[in-house]
Amino acid sequence: MKILHTADLHIGAELSYLETNREARRYEVLAVFKRITEICKTEKVDVCLIAGDLFDSNTAAKAFFGPVKDAVSDAKDTKFLYVAGNHDPLDASSPFLNEKLPENLTVFGSDYETVVFEELGLRVTGRSFSHSEMEFKPAAPMPEDEYVNIMLMHCDFAAAGSIYNPISADNVSDSGADYFALGHIHKRTAVERVGKTFTSYPGCPEGQGFDETGVKGVYLGDISKGNIDLKFVPCASRLHIVKKIDLSFADGTDSALSSILSTLEADHGENYANNLYKLILTGYPEDLGAIDLSMLMALLKDKLYFVKLRNNMHRRIDPELLSKEVSLKGIFVRKMLEKAEAADENKKTAIFEAMYLGLDAFETEVAYDEDIIS
Repeated sequence: MKILHTADLHIGAELSYLETNREARRYEVLAVFKRITEICKTEKVDVCLIAGDLFDSNTAAKAFFGPVKDAVSDAKDTKFLYVAGNHDPLDASSPFLNEKLPENLTVFGSDYETVVFEELGLRVTGRSFSHSEMEFKPAAPMPEDEYVNIMLMHCDFAAAGSIYNPISADNVSDSGADYFALGHIHKRTAVERVGKTFTSYPGCPEGQGFDETGVKGVYLGDISKGNIDLKFVPCASRLHIVKKIDLSFADGTDSALSSILSTLEADHGENYANNLYKLILTGYPEDLGAIDLSMLMALLKDKLYFVKLRNNMHRRIDPELLSKEVSLKGIFVRKMLEKAEAADENKKTAIFEAMYLGLDAFETEVAYDEDIIS
């Protein structure tokens, strides 16, 4: 049979850091879920496994529940199976308990439940969060027979002491499952074998911030008794990208803008402007004062969907020459060069960065994370 495994969409998240774009962005995340249901239709997916945190909260769920139900109902040939996560627990405020659900949607309760699909030879066991912090006892082992066994779980794998349902490798291998479909961790993991059981986190299908960079999507593929063949399928509408850009050769604001945009297009293709960027400006321009950061930010906002800047540029100097000055600044540079010479290669860059920050502090009292422009 063909399955799709997803989790952690967090539909309805506030995304306040996006300011004027935040409301539109909430609907883009909803559109990603609709894109997933379209994949289910076009790929003739038998079962869609959603491992928790479909919504960012039960309050958000009430606002977006109608379109989600409609998308599920529209993919009527796919069976959707859901366990509620720590963000949208199955409590009294959950619309999953208070609204009529599509016929092709199964929501697991707050105790372990098993559903069997005879026509597919499939058995799925799952359990929802009923509170935002929970620790489940392991489920009873699934039967050893000709049925494909899937465990659907929102949990912290190999994270002892977590308040979000920690499970161990032994819990996975003792489950009797052919596939243990995980949710909660937003970074995708490979499909790996733990004992006789395959397991993975698909990660979030759409990044929610700059701690969730990279290509996002779902796992899609075939499963049979003792065998699973899943491929990663990208489906995000935009990427969060953190990027360093060297502006050593920029001679002014327009030159800096051109260098940034050409670098982004070269690295991220013709649709580069649709992504969300946190750009760290580095390098040693000959005339640092010729680059007006406020103007540069305004120009970038006109070209890119969303951008933040961090200024890590420094004025061009000759450290060796400066170290010979008979001054506090000269002593400082001399000491830092000595540290760099004695350090291994991994630490040299950090020492030079600290030296330049120190030189900036002589002039303007700049702290490392103060120079962020948004």
